[in-house]
Amino acid sequence: MGRMAHALNPLSPLVEDRSLGKVREQAEREYIISVLQLTEGNRGQAARILGISRKTLWKKLKRLGVSWPPDATGR
Repeated sequence: MGRMAHALNPLSPLVEDRSLGKVREQAEREYIISVLQLTEGNRGQAARILGISRKTLWKKLKRLGVSWPPDATGR
């Protein structure tokens, strides 16, 4: 088994850190931030581009831990 068994082990640190949920969350966070940058922080316009309501955008920002405009940590 060797390497192959290790690569398929669901307890492997690589698999844990890159779960589909985490990858999807990170992609969503990055895309929302890029749209907010594009709209110069206009949440209404960003929500329209994203195809969601402003309220849904607000909830997503809160859930993803994104403050806008970015705070000193750059989030």
